[in-house]
Amino acid sequence: MKIPWKGLAILGVLIVALIYNRPTLLTFLPEDTASSQQKLQARMEQIKAEHQQLIGLGLALAEGEKKRIMLIMDEGAVFPTDHPVLEKILDGNFFFEKSDEGSFLKLKDEDVKNVFVTKVSNQLNGVLTNARKVVEIGLTSDGIFFQMEKGKRISPESEPFITMLGDEFELSYQDGKDRYVTRKQVLANVVNLGLDLQGGMYLDIGVESEVVVQAVMDRVRDELEDKLIDDNINYDVVERIGDNQIEIVLDADEELDLTDESYTRLLELNYDVLPLDSGFLITLKEEERKRIKSKAIEQALETIRNRIDQLGVKEPSVQKQGDNSIIIQLPGLKDPDQARRVIGRVAVLNFMAVAENGSVDNPSEDQVVLYQENRDALTKELISTVPYLLEKKVLLKGDRIRDARVGFLQTGGAYVSMSFDEEGKELFSQITGDYTNRRMAIVLDGKVQSAPRINERISGGEAQITGGFSPEEASELALVLRSGALPAPIVIHEERTVGASLGEDSIRQALMSLSIGFAGVILFMLIYYRVSGLFSVMALIFNILLIVAALAYFGATLTLPGMAGIILTIGMAVDANVLIFERIREELARGTSVRAAIGTGFQKATITILDSNITTILAAIVLFQFGTGPIKGFAITLSIGIAASMFTSIVVGRFLFEVVYLRKAKLDKISI
Repeated sequence: MKIPWKGLAILGVLIVALIYNRPTLLTFLPEDTASSQQKLQARMEQIKAEHQQLIGLGLALAEGEKKRIMLIMDEGAVFPTDHPVLEKILDGNFFFEKSDEGSFLKLKDEDVKNVFVTKVSNQLNGVLTNARKVVEIGLTSDGIFFQMEKGKRISPESEPFITMLGDEFELSYQDGKDRYVTRKQVLANVVNLGLDLQGGMYLDIGVESEVVVQAVMDRVRDELEDKLIDDNINYDVVERIGDNQIEIVLDADEELDLTDESYTRLLELNYDVLPLDSGFLITLKEEERKRIKSKAIEQALETIRNRIDQLGVKEPSVQKQGDNSIIIQLPGLKDPDQARRVIGRVAVLNFMAVAENGSVDNPSEDQVVLYQENRDALTKELISTVPYLLEKKVLLKGDRIRDARVGFLQTGGAYVSMSFDEEGKELFSQITGDYTNRRMAIVLDGKVQSAPRINERISGGEAQITGGFSPEEASELALVLRSGALPAPIVIHEERTVGASLGEDSIRQALMSLSIGFAGVILFMLIYYRVSGLFSVMALIFNILLIVAALAYFGATLTLPGMAGIILTIGMAVDANVLIFERIREELARGTSVRAAIGTGFQKATITILDSNITTILAAIVLFQFGTGPIKGFAITLSIGIAASMFTSIVVGRFLFEVVYLRKAKLDKISI
């Protein structure tokens, strides 16, 4: 028996296409709201019950020598042996036993060496502590929320709710509201909709990387100046010229050897040194300048990604374009103003000492005047500014912040509480010790937020920013501090916002045009080519399945121009079938046998189809290479559609003729 390899291969392609189409269909097919809400309600009740079971368990005490864990439980509480969180922690290595001594979790096999009773006990206590922080569990319009005690969060090391929610949901924290909310887990291999189809925000931003180069040169200038002072070398001035040069002007008869190891280590190999009559001119090499600017763009890209991730936007796109631009697409975004504030804020945090001597009207070279803004609590209008004379030297920077959270004063006002990493803790402790009984200003983006007096050394590694913030403002500030400062200011080159309703209209109109075009093509092919037209329709459906599967596999984003490409592809696929069918008709009209006419029709028409489609693919490649945004989307779907249409028209179409007609021993006529 001959194995039908061609049929099996086509069937395999069809099965793969259906597998990759399934997540997209599950995501975008309309869902019964009432039924969905009932399922969500049932899920919430189940989680509440599981949470209540954890509340009844008070404390887990490890008894290592006896290979068991003692449980301190509320009166009447029952240990839930089938609880998903507890099952995950115990991992089948313990069994529950209640005796006169109390309630215990005993190790099943006391000879097991890779199970540590203390570690399991700590995990249990972490879960129980986290569970007690939750004061309410309820429903939102499309998910479940977990209301926390004021200012509390769940430590990720002992997260109980991820296990309870399973793979269906994911959690995100709403800072300022002290609660976690769920949203449906995004399925893998789903065709993403562009901004024009589901609404959202498009930003083309530029990073002013020259500012970073200037900051590097300023830092080197300060270090050189400190070094000259330490070496008792008299100089007239050390100043930056432009954005890539530093000039050192020495006093008359003063000598300086920049080839000394301490100076070469400072300048490394990144600078060209030119001796002058009165000093030196130090120039940043072009290669190093490009490296600094490139690194600034990469850092800005990573920082913006971190900030956007905390906004809770599904499938955001953040990509570098050109040398200094970053393209941001936030589909489904509901608050463009918040995104603009969060993305655009530089968030450079510095700790600087308030000068003890001098005047704000006449600051010295090592001093700077910065202002604290007093704004109306309701309208946020600027009421007044308070000048501060600060020492120019930055004592501690915000890049040492490990975490930032929102807190509330007794008056009800919000503040941002910060904790430093290990190196930051040591620096902060040393600085507060050195500057005891002096004031230290907390400066954010060049504005003084507060200037508290340091009464004693602070060794805990924590600080607060107060500035009359609303909870929302404090929440946004905490977000940007956690994600890190932008290396340089950004400028918005282009901004577009598409409303959700406009996106829905676009989808409706695009689907309408696709349906009308598809129905028209089906009707024409069935009437004009009869059974052969039915083959064409079947190949066309296969074609659309392949296009959607390919888009899902490559993670492509479908836009309106992309849908236009799909509609164009339908027409081109039908055009290929028309060429084949008309060629078969011509052969039949010449008196050629049916079997030979089918073979000749496919053979001759295939050359014409390949010629026209390859020409179109070349044009699509040019559009993809030199086009941007929507034009690229059109080029991608057009290219995928052409490849799919050639396969379905030539291979699948020929296979259908073989199955229905060419297998017959006697073939006198066909329906075409």
